[in-house]
Amino acid sequence: MAMKGNDSFRILLVSIITPLYLVFLWFAFRPLIGEIFFRQMNEKDLLSAASFDNKNATYRYILGRFYHYGSDATNINRAIDYYRSSLRLSPLQEGCWLDLSKAYQIAGLTKNAETALEKALVLNPNNPEIMWEAGIFFLTEGNVEKAVKVLKKFILLRSERQEDIYDIFWKLQLEPHYILKNLVPDFYPYYKRYLFYLISTERITESKELWERLENLPMEDELFLRYIDFLISKRLYDEAEKIWEIFVDKKFKEKREDKPSLPWNGGFEHDIQNSGFDWRIGRAKGVQVFLDRDVRISGDRSLGVKFDGTENPDITIASQIVRVVPKAKYLLRGYIKVNSLTTTNGLFLSVDGHDCKDFSKRSEVVTGTNFWRELSIEFDAPPDCNAISVNIRREKSQKLNNKISGIAWIDEINLTQR
Repeated sequence: MAMKGNDSFRILLVSIITPLYLVFLWFAFRPLIGEIFFRQMNEKDLLSAASFDNKNATYRYILGRFYHYGSDATNINRAIDYYRSSLRLSPLQEGCWLDLSKAYQIAGLTKNAETALEKALVLNPNNPEIMWEAGIFFLTEGNVEKAVKVLKKFILLRSERQEDIYDIFWKLQLEPHYILKNLVPDFYPYYKRYLFYLISTERITESKELWERLENLPMEDELFLRYIDFLISKRLYDEAEKIWEIFVDKKFKEKREDKPSLPWNGGFEHDIQNSGFDWRIGRAKGVQVFLDRDVRISGDRSLGVKFDGTENPDITIASQIVRVVPKAKYLLRGYIKVNSLTTTNGLFLSVDGHDCKDFSKRSEVVTGTNFWRELSIEFDAPPDCNAISVNIRREKSQKLNNKISGIAWIDEINLTQR
């Protein structure tokens, strides 16, 4: 009788434990089964995954994206439902709030979209992607102030894309002063980048306003020279010259030249800036231009040029923009020394109008081997001419024996008003 009692107890115990054990296994393996379905990434299996593991917010979020972005299964209302159910399970998903906002926008639910977007911003205020989406959304809805606030932060986080933001706001035809005051971050690197943007888009008035802000800040040479070149390109010579004088005083404070000659650095004593009212050095295959301390007519250096005999280049070895007075008389002089310079097309000096067409004068050509030789050009500045270009040139030869070799040196380029 005792044995029968024990057997009955065991049967009862098994009958109680077995269902509990099966329930335990079910709950234990549901997430695993859900993950197996999830890996298939198709609608049926994603739905199965969400069903087997209905407390998993990720599955519902992925289903939302499936119905939102899937080309074969787009259903924006279902996407919204799954995004919302995912957020009920896990409300701290900024990415899900962002996607929900985009889905609301497609559905035309603007207020809901704005609410979802602002929650995404609160959850991750330093996410550039969210800021970009928020800025574009606010602009689309005509809320410029909110857009400016968000996109200014975007510029601080993604400075390499700031020109994209500037383009957007300029297309809105806002007041330039408003853009400078409210959108551009109040730090020198951003002012510098914005000035380069204004220069590249040829906005003269706006660049002047920004330059006034920059004048009291320590600026590197690049900024000075880019702005001076911009003013010169727009024929604003007076303004360019004033800023050039500030630049020269800053960079060559102890080395300023007291001379009546108009060109800057006519003796090539200073490092060449390749910008502004300094020399601009040309480049061509088979030609090397350099500063030479060993061969010079005066001072410490001259400008040297070496031709390797492999090419027939047409090259402006060096050129400089110089201010002149309309109708005034001028004399340009310079010295050239050559050593074994081949071809009949050697070096010469020329003067061309910078802001006046059809004006050009040139000196004789130097070739062969010669000691320092003075070249000169006398000319009258045309009535409409405020600036000229002084050039050291070599023209391409049309003869059969046209590959030029040899070395030349140039020094003491002077231009004086007579």
